[in-house]
Amino acid sequence: MENYTDGGDSTSFPAILKRILDKVRSGDLKLRRRLSQHITSSPRVVKWILDSVDKNVEVLEVGSGTGILTYFLCRNTRRVVVAVEVDKTLAEFSASIVDCPNTVIIVGDILEIDVAARQVVSSVPYGISSELLAKISRSNSVERAVLILQREVVDRIISGPGSGSYGRLSVMVRLLFNVVPGPVFPRSDFYPRPRVDSRGVILVRKRLYDEEVALIEDLTRAIFPYRRKILGGVVERVFKLEREELESIGLDPNRRVEELGEGDLTRLASFLRSRGLL
Repeated sequence: MENYTDGGDSTSFPAILKRILDKVRSGDLKLRRRLSQHITSSPRVVKWILDSVDKNVEVLEVGSGTGILTYFLCRNTRRVVVAVEVDKTLAEFSASIVDCPNTVIIVGDILEIDVAARQVVSSVPYGISSELLAKISRSNSVERAVLILQREVVDRIISGPGSGSYGRLSVMVRLLFNVVPGPVFPRSDFYPRPRVDSRGVILVRKRLYDEEVALIEDLTRAIFPYRRKILGGVVERVFKLEREELESIGLDPNRRVEELGEGDLTRLASFLRSRGLL
């Protein structure tokens, strides 16, 4: 395993980090706040990711950035690493840092590219967190994802019905994946420091995105803008459905939308579909 803790040689984490920071601080390499560009500056972040990936499965890395994670990732996996970076300048710089025969760095926007990899790894740019999670969820080829996200996004993913953070993202991700929350990484683990802390999360697919899941997604899109409202009033407003009809499928019309679990949403989506309302 490549040395990512000690500072004794040019391949250590501190040595690679210094090469990158020297370029940034000298002004030769500019990080763009608009693209949420930050450098992973703590070896514990890299170690957690390396410990969490399946080393026998190819990796799609979203955002090679300055290449510090890619450098250690490609040297600690037995398969190909494909990194997609939207910033051409950073892609070229990261390629010079990584210099690894089993790695390909592509310039492109991951949100516009078909995701066909079995495993996705990323310290996710904050600006695309929700969009990337939705894309991974809908990409049935993705069996495993090892991600660093804003702490509040992970909190939303792991929250259950009735909690303040529960919403469409919670429903979608938990419907499709077993979710394993990881450690919290303080903002001091990144450079320049972001405004919020981050947290790791591992997603392991448990079911495919299919017509039923798409239907539930359509339902949550329609009713979760009113998540704190009473269910009976919401379905009456959105679908012109009488409250008594909810009772006929075992749903309490006096519950709030945010209290609906996976089974409730599945039952309601199926009923609405049978009535031609969804």
